Amino acid sequence: MDESPQQARLSTKTLLTSAGITLGIAALVFGVAIAIGLTVPGIRAHVDILIITVLAVQSSGTLIMLSLFLRRRGHRMSAIGFSRPSPRLLHLLWQIPAAFLAVIGAQLLVFAVTGSGPVSGSSTDAVAGNAGPVSAIVMFAAIAIVTPLWEELFFRGVIYGYIRDRLGAVGAVTVSAAIFALCHGVPILLPYMVTLGLCLALLRTFHRNLWGPLALHVTLNSTASFVLLEAVFA
Repeated sequence: MDESPQQARLSTKTLLTSAGITLGIAALVFGVAIAIGLTVPGIRAHVDILIITVLAVQSSGTLIMLSLFLRRRGHRMSAIGFSRPSPRLLHLLWQIPAAFLAVIGAQLLVFAVTGSGPVSGSSTDAVAGNAGPVSAIVMFAAIAIVTPLWEELFFRGVIYGYIRDRLGAVGAVTVSAAIFALCHGVPILLPYMVTLGLCLALLRTFHRNLWGPLALHVTLNSTASFVLLEAVFA
């Protein structure tokens, strides 16, 4: 059941450095953005461009730096999880709809129990509405494509792989899902993120590569952020 005969065991140093890269890039990019927002005159009139730039730089920078680091440590992308796709991916035709129902059902249950509801007019919607077509497309690409790529590489590649080597598949699924949910940190969305994390990790286990969870992640983010383009082109 090995994913690759060349798969190398992920060390604690690799795990911690990967986490440091991810957190460090986020802190640097958002820190610079805050500094620009506080010091550059007139930037508030173009805050939508600043936010979109931050999203694009943070997501692409994290993906590039994580990939370079893992390669330098001797971990091939095929061993991390980006191995050759197989016909087994056809199961995604039912797995993705099932995952959609699971995550939406989890969040609707929270709304029913708490009496709350979806938040409309969010800052993301406002940014999309104020941005031009090019900016909206860049934002869509960052959220729907680049972010799923680096998150799968980190959460279902590095973290899942590290835990699986030590606790097995069950431990990898549960712990990686919990870490994924906590890192997204919005209390009202925690059940949604836990359910999504479990679905992504289960796909990682079932397909024995990152293509399954990546397909779900891209599909979900694309569906959720389609409103960004709709707000501009409608």
